[in-house]
Amino acid sequence: MALNWLEEVVSQYYKLRGYIVLENEDFPNPEGVAGRGEADIIAFKDGELVHVECMSFWGAMPKNKAFQQLNNKFERGQAHIFKKYNFLKKYGPIIKIFVAGGKANNPQPNGPWYRLENFCRHNKIRLIEVNTIVEDLIRELRNKYPKHKRLVGKEEGIARFLLHLIDNDFLKRP
Repeated sequence: MALNWLEEVVSQYYKLRGYIVLENEDFPNPEGVAGRGEADIIAFKDGELVHVECMSFWGAMPKNKAFQQLNNKFERGQAHIFKKYNFLKKYGPIIKIFVAGGKANNPQPNGPWYRLENFCRHNKIRLIEVNTIVEDLIRELRNKYPKHKRLVGKEEGIARFLLHLIDNDFLKRP
């Protein structure tokens, strides 16, 4: 399956930082559960192993279903990753990261973002809002290409598009 825009941003972010990245890694569901599951992003480098799940529409799902689905993806994904890529066991425990879109400008106590933060904290999942990843990716691109004129074609996908925006002053420096 093709990456959605959020997964592509996260994948490019890790690639730009020198990680080896696996995208949309399929894994079988347990007996009796239809279909297949997938780990959105698996990234590893220098003894660090990261499993990232991305969801731009998480707030639209019923909270219990979304939380259960997310927890299952991390649990089944880890088992599958270590089974399929046995050499990754040397990296130690997987760092679980959930990148979500849609954080309210003023999150309310007991609102969806608050509940998501509590769920992630309880399950040892690092929660990142997509704008943080986009800002970091833009910063990484600016650092890698300080004089980015004529270098727009050196990256792929969304990173290449962001370089175009930077190169043509669509993205102003802070």
